[in-house]
Amino acid sequence: MSEMTIYDISRLAGVSITTVSRVLNGNGNVNAETRKRVEKTIKQYKYIPKQMARNHPNKDLYAVGLMMDDIRHAYMSELAFVINQELGKWKTNTVLCNITDVEKEFVNQVDNLIEKRVNGVILMGSIFKNNICRLAIERRYSDFPFVSINGNFAIQNVHEIIQDQFQGTKDAVNYLIKIGRRRIGWIFVNKSNSDQKKYAGFIAGIEACKNAEKRLVETDEKTLDAGIKATEKLLDEYPDTDAIIYSADILAIGGIHCLNEQGISIPDQIAIIGYNNSSLAKECYPPLTSIDNRISDCGRLAAEMITNVLNGQTVENIVLPCGLAIRESTERTPKF
Repeated sequence: MSEMTIYDISRLAGVSITTVSRVLNGNGNVNAETRKRVEKTIKQYKYIPKQMARNHPNKDLYAVGLMMDDIRHAYMSELAFVINQELGKWKTNTVLCNITDVEKEFVNQVDNLIEKRVNGVILMGSIFKNNICRLAIERRYSDFPFVSINGNFAIQNVHEIIQDQFQGTKDAVNYLIKIGRRRIGWIFVNKSNSDQKKYAGFIAGIEACKNAEKRLVETDEKTLDAGIKATEKLLDEYPDTDAIIYSADILAIGGIHCLNEQGISIPDQIAIIGYNNSSLAKECYPPLTSIDNRISDCGRLAAEMITNVLNGQTVENIVLPCGLAIRESTERTPKF
């Protein structure tokens, strides 16, 4: 019996995991008959939650799970930091969940978060937009609140913040064209819905200009080394390239390393643009122009949205425009 889980109780009682969690938390939003059935099942099987009630002595306190695929990425770590800081203002605890294989681990990880008595989950990134996650949210967690960043789920219990990555990337292409660049590379990872939107924005920007030429190199990882190798490949195939956009800042910094090593002048010969406007963008030479998806604003809004949902308020989905933080990797004297 000590190995019983909240999922076992939900199955035996014939209710959702969220309903069991609400009964355990003393939440009044459960009808009397259902509550009685759940309490009877808990008593019968001597179920004891892993996270005891003493960790949450005040029922008005909340805990929120932050679920992401890899906190080592600058974008994820900065976003998680902002969300944690904002939730802390409302005395809301955060539980970090780093998930390496989304399709295989999603259900188990959400179950674990619910057993840890979280009241809601923020899904950080479009990596969660897949059929397995969708079906789990629709059927298994249908009355459990989620906030999704770039998920585009369109499910009733998922509240959305969408960074307009398509337009942000298209605008970056337009900017390069305005400063006289025409032979533009795109170095990218193609693993998520966000990656696909960025790619589509790049293609749309190129196609909108009759004189622009695209050069594409796909890589498997968002790492410094991957950025170096992808840049070497692009220059081998297209030595006349005069600008490169990267789908993540860390890839762009790898590109800067590569160009500096080869003695190629930035931005005189090749202009460089990254993506996310992370703290890394200011820490390289030359400082990196980057598509700004407004990490701080996104984190603040995500924290505010999940807090409002947990307090029973009506919330609207948000589309967050992206900007462009111009630095010396595209202009010697950028106009801020």
